[in-house]
Amino acid sequence: MTTNRSNIDDAASERRDEHDPSRGASGPRISRRRTLRAGGVLGAGGLLGLAGLGVDRAAAACSDPEEILHLDYDAVADWTDLYRVSNGDAGNLTLVSSPTASGDRALQLRIVEGDNWGVSTHYDFEDGLFELNGRVNFALDTGWSMAGRQLANCRLWNCAIARGPGSAGGGTPDGTNGWSNRMYVTTRDTDPEGPYHLLSNTYHLGEGQGAYGEQDYIVDGEQYALAQPEIVPGRWYEFEYYVRVNTVSGGSPNADGVVRYWLDGALIYERENFQFTTDRENNVIDTTGPVGHYGGGYTAPKNLYAYYDDHSMAIEGAFDPAACDP
Repeated sequence: MTTNRSNIDDAASERRDEHDPSRGASGPRISRRRTLRAGGVLGAGGLLGLAGLGVDRAAAACSDPEEILHLDYDAVADWTDLYRVSNGDAGNLTLVSSPTASGDRALQLRIVEGDNWGVSTHYDFEDGLFELNGRVNFALDTGWSMAGRQLANCRLWNCAIARGPGSAGGGTPDGTNGWSNRMYVTTRDTDPEGPYHLLSNTYHLGEGQGAYGEQDYIVDGEQYALAQPEIVPGRWYEFEYYVRVNTVSGGSPNADGVVRYWLDGALIYERENFQFTTDRENNVIDTTGPVGHYGGGYTAPKNLYAYYDDHSMAIEGAFDPAACDP
């Protein structure tokens, strides 16, 4: 694979993160509400492919989705037709013709040597969601390196974010001010030149929350890790994520929020005891999307490139409801 150009605990630079939904460049947003209204116009060969439109309902677990969205990178004039920017440089994300996982174009995300940010993007859900199941193909360039530090982490995907100061950057979730789950690639228990392991980072209300969220490394011996997958630079992987918001009883959050990850169809991470929110009206899933953020107080050792293709989402349900049975 070629490009077009040849520790979370000290993540000070994350302080300027997804707190402000209006921060950064903003192209046309395609929200869930707008998509539903446009359902009679968009279709196979349109901007989005839609299936299973249904009526609104509360957080029904392990059910058929209300809709399935397929973001078609080949059908848009610019990636800003799909995603909004909150942080970083929008010039670090580009539609390219090679490499691709399928079709004619993929997204190339760059993190410049000596910098933290590539760019943080968001597909916005105007109404907010209780349940989100997403899939995306991703790859690291063959020249990817995380040298220069004993433990290095790089964020690759915003799985689910409830916007607010409690969602990132050292913020403290209080049940009403945001929360998040993000996927990282890490050098934990592996080599700085790869292959790499994965990490799930979550800002939440429960025990284990540290200064910069809670880190669940997806490596052998960790409580919620079901496998120890290796991420080899130059190879495409299908990453699937499922996030379900916790229920609330008498104003108190129940420890039943769920995050699951699959890699190439195999379940690799499962946790079912999260407390994300006490406000199921206003503090639920607002956004998801590609991101590149290297380290915290440390920076990328060279220009790094990640690639994304085939982003799909099951809204208020799951692609395979049987797979999310508690």
